[in-house]
Amino acid sequence: MGVSDEEVPVFDIRPYGDIPYMAYINPIDQQIALSRSAADGGDVPCMREKMVDGEPVNTMLPTDQCVFMESAKVWHGRWLNHYEHSVFCPNEVDQKECNEAKADIWLTPRLFGESNGKSYHISFIGRKTRYSGEPGGYGHLGSYASEIVVDRVISIEVASSPVE
Repeated sequence: MGVSDEEVPVFDIRPYGDIPYMAYINPIDQQIALSRSAADGGDVPCMREKMVDGEPVNTMLPTDQCVFMESAKVWHGRWLNHYEHSVFCPNEVDQKECNEAKADIWLTPRLFGESNGKSYHISFIGRKTRYSGEPGGYGHLGSYASEIVVDRVISIEVASSPVE
């Protein structure tokens, strides 16, 4: 008796959100991602409990402590520092296509405490997430396919127009 295509189990490598389980550094976070428990209100990968004023508080690890990152390299491009969007478009990308609606790289600059609605030309040394989420998984509401953490800014200047 043969097995039909409908009966063949398929292993889903993206059960938690859109980030593949092998992207997580900690094996426990990998297991949480595989368990699908977060989708059911259970544990969340990279969530850690810490004590604040004697009370337990859940906090998320920074991305570069949560998932594997590529080696640091020099990046050049445009950064949109807008409310709930921190969009980075490398110079290789058509800058007219660089906006919140079409962006797929979240930039974690650690430059400003909050968004300021400006667009910048920026060069920096940074590390990109090794595994992309599809269609998202990183950044605000997990809407971005990847994330870059800025380690050191080389240059930054305000762009004269939003699309330049």
